Amino acid sequence: MKTDTARTARTTRSAARGPRIAWATVLVVAVIAAAAYFTVRGKGGRSGPRHVIIISLDTTRADHFGFYGNRTIRTPNFDRLAGESIVFDDYSTVVPTTLASHTSLFTGTYAHTHGVPRNGFIVGERNLLLAELLHERGFQNFAFLGSFALDRSFGVDAGFDYYEDDRFDMLLRSSGQRDQNQRRADQVTDSIIAYLSAHGVPQRMFLFAHYFDPHLPYDPPSPYDRMYDPDGLPADDQLMTLRVDVERGVVTQDAPIVAKLTRQYAGEISYMDEHVGRLLAYLRERKILDDAIVLVTSDHGEQFAEHRVGAFDHGDTVYQTAARCVGLVRLPRGEHGGTRVAASVRSIDMFPTLLNQLGIPLPPGVEGEAIDLAHAAGTAPRVVFCEATKPHGPQAAIIERGARWLNQNRSKCAREGQWKYIETPWQKSSELYDLTADPLEQRNLLASGPSPEAVEAARRLRARLSAWSNAANPLPALWIGMNTAMSRDQRAAAVKNLGALGYVGGAPTATEPSATQPATSQSAGTSP
Repeated sequence: MKTDTARTARTTRSAARGPRIAWATVLVVAVIAAAAYFTVRGKGGRSGPRHVIIISLDTTRADHFGFYGNRTIRTPNFDRLAGESIVFDDYSTVVPTTLASHTSLFTGTYAHTHGVPRNGFIVGERNLLLAELLHERGFQNFAFLGSFALDRSFGVDAGFDYYEDDRFDMLLRSSGQRDQNQRRADQVTDSIIAYLSAHGVPQRMFLFAHYFDPHLPYDPPSPYDRMYDPDGLPADDQLMTLRVDVERGVVTQDAPIVAKLTRQYAGEISYMDEHVGRLLAYLRERKILDDAIVLVTSDHGEQFAEHRVGAFDHGDTVYQTAARCVGLVRLPRGEHGGTRVAASVRSIDMFPTLLNQLGIPLPPGVEGEAIDLAHAAGTAPRVVFCEATKPHGPQAAIIERGARWLNQNRSKCAREGQWKYIETPWQKSSELYDLTADPLEQRNLLASGPSPEAVEAARRLRARLSAWSNAANPLPALWIGMNTAMSRDQRAAAVKNLGALGYVGGAPTATEPSATQPATSQSAGTSP
């Protein structure tokens, strides 16, 4: 059960936009902050982190960074940060969609526990988010968004004092067409620097910076639009037509357009590197970085026609292209920098890891496991579970029928060591891959004559996936289109905004409520 402070944080939302805070409140917050500061002092009198900084890179593949071995794509700022950080070489999301993935990151729980299956749902108030916990301990929390997908109307703003989600709808595409409800990396970084320069840095700060650039359409500004492709890219209307063709299986992985799009995506990564680099330089100059624990992560990856289903997209499958993510942590003063962690690490592990580093006890119900960052290289292996969030739209009427949980019949996987088992109930299919021999998951070992070793691996992981899936007990979550607290016009605007980002797949359709899936969430039906 949340405290009254957490509930208040959820309703007040952006305190920085409201009336001036009473001096008594300021004094109380200062006392709490000071007390919290001294409770996290480490051995030898050295203080622990005073600030928490999370930099989230939307739709960003790990294999596009120099520090992960890419020798072509230029990411000098991320590479420098990685040299000062603990790098997770095998870091995965537990759900490859923006809102659900961030909710897992901020709660340390799986989607089938926190109840948000995908974009367009409202985070239930029974969830305790990281910002709420930090707010209770005297942190001042600031968020700067790159996309409407994390708008405050979805409830993910709980615990933030300032939540900048009202500066989207800029001219983004090179063709001059509007790509509404997102903004580029330069604007996100500019806003953060301007805000902190104007308002100052509090004694304890949680800064959340969300960058959206690698998301479709891949349209970096000059000169990044031609950095990896001197021939340029077709006009936007052609791009979107070709994307549909790819999803229909018309375009193959070897087609020239696939190479063009992937090169444009690479340009987005290098462009984002420049402006995240500006943010990091500012934090260094202001002496903030060495007093902070910094997490850089992506919410999910992206598919580039490696698999025909969901090509140039994410959410349909749980293949490594969408599930594997960027993951690194920089400790104050770059302590333990250069450490590489080979063991599998999940996005839900970051919540308990950050709290552990801050000396904050874990709330009940956390499903992630804290990583001992002082000995991170020795992290024990763990089983990785992930569940897809699509397809939706017209197909959802069939896929979700009778389900206890809206994602129950969608693709899901269990991965341990070299073996990865995938089950897709709505297609009645199963797959097994040896990621050591087949990292792109092209050869399903269950398709014909599996070896005894493969049969045993599939049996073991199938049992684990079944137990994990059957444990689903989601908290209530309401689709934005059914939120009666908003006016009809507000609901319509929210759905339209999601549609502008490519997230709305059809009108809601009711499914059958059950004891384990509350009626409020069932009535949501299909979602973005």
